[in-house]
Amino acid sequence: MRGLIGKIFSYFGASHELHIKRNVVTYGVCVIIATVLWFLNALNKEYTTEITYPIKYTDFPKGKLLVSEPPKEMTLAIKAHGFALLRYSISTSFLPIVLNVNSLLNKKDQLEYTVNTSEIKDRISTQLNTDIQLISIKPESITFQFSRFESKRVPVIPRVDYTLKRQYMLKNDISVTPDYVDISGPASILDTLKAVYTEPISLKNLSKDVTKTVSFEEIYGTQINENDAKVKVEVERFTESKKTVPLVVKNLPDSLLIRLFPHAIDVTFDVGLSRYEVVSDTSFSFYVDYDQIKNNPASLKIQIERSPRHIKDLVFTPETVEYLIEKKK
Repeated sequence: MRGLIGKIFSYFGASHELHIKRNVVTYGVCVIIATVLWFLNALNKEYTTEITYPIKYTDFPKGKLLVSEPPKEMTLAIKAHGFALLRYSISTSFLPIVLNVNSLLNKKDQLEYTVNTSEIKDRISTQLNTDIQLISIKPESITFQFSRFESKRVPVIPRVDYTLKRQYMLKNDISVTPDYVDISGPASILDTLKAVYTEPISLKNLSKDVTKTVSFEEIYGTQINENDAKVKVEVERFTESKKTVPLVVKNLPDSLLIRLFPHAIDVTFDVGLSRYEVVSDTSFSFYVDYDQIKNNPASLKIQIERSPRHIKDLVFTPETVEYLIEKKK
């Protein structure tokens, strides 16, 4: 008897729990349906809002350079149904608003021109979806500032930071090809432009020749007739060399003779192996100036007048000489 009563209670308890679960599911479905209906109803309504579009400028006037930077985007006040706005909001990118600059300029010879965006509203509307109504545009105007192209020929200067391996030196000056370029741009820039520089490059521990292709440093508002340049760095081993060079006396009065002690000096320097036989004592010129004697010095300071290129660590001894002055007979 007790077992029968227990089964009856168990049956009605399970039935009650199932009834509650069904009610919960039914309520949840109703909430979802109501939400969807509300959302669809909201999307069917018309809204006014602002959206931002990028701008692409095309067809600039020939022979002119744009020196101002027009806005890169415009904000459009639009009216559209929720469905159209939804498509806008879930889109990841938009085709830009295309503005043909040449067609906007009424007077082709003007160097500054302002376009009221209200005047090109119809052009912009045709680029929007048909279900979007354009109300207004920000900014209210777009200003284009041009400068006439001028051209100038300037030297190219390479920018190279380098180090050399031990016992190596530069064989020649660092060269760049082309060494001159034609650059076009507004006169306000070209008037002060003396040279064009390459992008800097760094070369470490060099022991052989290197040639690098590098770009030019950008100069805003200009165009260069070359895309890049070739920078060449030539290196070679060096050795020490020593020469004996006679001294010259400058500004000596014709009525006097002067004797120098010593009359020649020893010159030591480092030179590349390719020039070792080329550099001689006549490649140098050292002198003393007679005008120093006005101060009655005990010795005269030796000065260098000429030395060959592509040598380094030049040292000469002595740095001063004693002297004896005699009158000509």
